[in-house]
Amino acid sequence: MSETTQTLPLLILALDFGGSATKGIYYTFEKRNPASLIVEPEVIKIPLESVASDSTEILGATSPENIAWVNINGETFAVGYLAQQKYYANAGLKELKYERAIAKTASAVWVASQKLKLGCNFQLALACLLPPGELENKQSLEEQLGTALANYITATGRMQVKLIEFKCLPEGAGIYLAYQKRVGEALKRKVIALAMVGYRNASVLIGDRGVVAADGKTSDLGMIRLLERVVAKTSGQTPSLLAPAIVAAGSDLSPVPLLRLLRSTGNANKQQELQQIQKAVKLARSEYSAALTSWLNQVIPRQVDEILFCGGTADYMKKELNLHYRGKSCVWGVGANIPKQVDEFSLLSRLADVYSLFLYFSQAVEKRFQSVGTRGGNH
Repeated sequence: MSETTQTLPLLILALDFGGSATKGIYYTFEKRNPASLIVEPEVIKIPLESVASDSTEILGATSPENIAWVNINGETFAVGYLAQQKYYANAGLKELKYERAIAKTASAVWVASQKLKLGCNFQLALACLLPPGELENKQSLEEQLGTALANYITATGRMQVKLIEFKCLPEGAGIYLAYQKRVGEALKRKVIALAMVGYRNASVLIGDRGVVAADGKTSDLGMIRLLERVVAKTSGQTPSLLAPAIVAAGSDLSPVPLLRLLRSTGNANKQQELQQIQKAVKLARSEYSAALTSWLNQVIPRQVDEILFCGGTADYMKKELNLHYRGKSCVWGVGANIPKQVDEFSLLSRLADVYSLFLYFSQAVEKRFQSVGTRGGNH
């Protein structure tokens, strides 16, 4: 191993390719101040000429995550806010998550490198989360990432990043690891179901006496299904506008957060539109609850001792899920405590899975490097 390789900076990064946003936690061993990054889910292929001319002039006036683009193997992709606002990209909710993970990861690595001033040549230890149904693609994902990150172009020039550690776990794994650390040996005497309900997917992992089954289940029953029903019964609404307002309105459909959705101008029309939205949300919530709990009944064993609920959508549906599983031990709020300086975007439970994964992964990486006495090596 060359001395150059040993002295390259090492970025430790954990990513969750959520349907509503890519969420990441990162740091270097030198600084040890974990930080979070949030990048919108949109990705779109564009001509290199579209971004190459003006992006470097913008950098410095805005955060790097707002102008992220990558050129990989001759193909250029706008990612996140840039893709959403300038190129009218979509969130790709009907595609497999791992298919967009290459561009999303490359852009997240660039964003972190800009914030930490790492330059363009460093090492990367990467952990990421995928739905259980996509875990069979993790080897292909690792190979494609290794090739892509080794040589790609960004707004600040060419990046040459060496992927030296890679870990891909099912969504919910971070929560499970945090719970395992909390309860210890008691977990080996229980059957645990971990239900992760997010914006795009609902996933279930089963832990039997401390062993997590490899065949976790995934469905497309994320919050997007509820939002689509509301869009169908209202005028001029979109999922991206509806989601924060509906969540803020809560189970009692408080009208104040919904006022920002109103498009009408007259007072009478505004009141009618508000009632229409409240009625649509109430019906959609009932329909979604029925679909979600019906699926959960099929994949959660009847003899389960505890159900761990996690994910932003699970929190939103807490009232219905507790009612449906009354008599069962339902556990909420599992995960490592997230410092305020890390959760600077106030994502709360939406960050719990990836933050818990980051803690587990960073400790494992540090332990390994201490044992070999270097920060380099093959993975």
